[in-house]
Amino acid sequence: MKTTLKCFSLLALLAILIPAPAPAGQQVFLSTSPNERYRVYVEQVIDRRIGDQVFFRYPISLVNVRRPERHFFILNVGSPLITETDKQTFRVKWGGADPTQPSSILFDWAEDSLKFFMRVEVLRGTWKTYFVDVNSGKVKDITGDLEKALVAEIGQEDCQEPAVSVAGWTKPYLAFLKLVSFCGKSREHLNDKHFNEEVSVLFDTEKAEVVSHCVNCKDKSAYKKFDKYFIKSIPTPTPTPEETPVAQ
Repeated sequence: MKTTLKCFSLLALLAILIPAPAPAGQQVFLSTSPNERYRVYVEQVIDRRIGDQVFFRYPISLVNVRRPERHFFILNVGSPLITETDKQTFRVKWGGADPTQPSSILFDWAEDSLKFFMRVEVLRGTWKTYFVDVNSGKVKDITGDLEKALVAEIGQEDCQEPAVSVAGWTKPYLAFLKLVSFCGKSREHLNDKHFNEEVSVLFDTEKAEVVSHCVNCKDKSAYKKFDKYFIKSIPTPTPTPEETPVAQ
């Protein structure tokens, strides 16, 4: 009995002296594919310790719900999407956490659930757009590619960072995106007139690149132009050689 009490006392003393490990490993699911087979989540991972201070990183990953061992890393995120608490846990600024607050991360999935676009607020008011291919596990930052047409168009205009949205998937592998920027006429003078610059962009998910664009076009005109690209991209079938007639 005395031995048991001594052991218990020793364990209690060790529990007081040894600091408890940081509660890492918290996960928050951010998005689910249309077929509910894939999930995107962010988790808290211990990056390093300096003395009593613990530093975390926050990787976003995609996991196959049916086969959890099949998952891949997308990117690391931070503020303003992530806010750390005093208890070494974290909060995520997204619609699923608080629908009344603007989200710092947005998803647009293709109907086949095998690709999606992800918009992330990397600094307050500054966003990046990523294309994720589920089959290959490849992630590409396409922010600059999408904005090229707009940058060429604005010239000396004073424009804000464009808002990017997915207008639709025109074909299984082609996505129609829109960029809208609020602009003034000059960077050098006070602007008393403002207007929107718009660019319609066609993104080929098989090539993972922008393949066509239309500046200040109405949706109908943009769709018509993008259809021409799709028609041209269809491979011409190899003609079957005619059989040589055999003399009777």
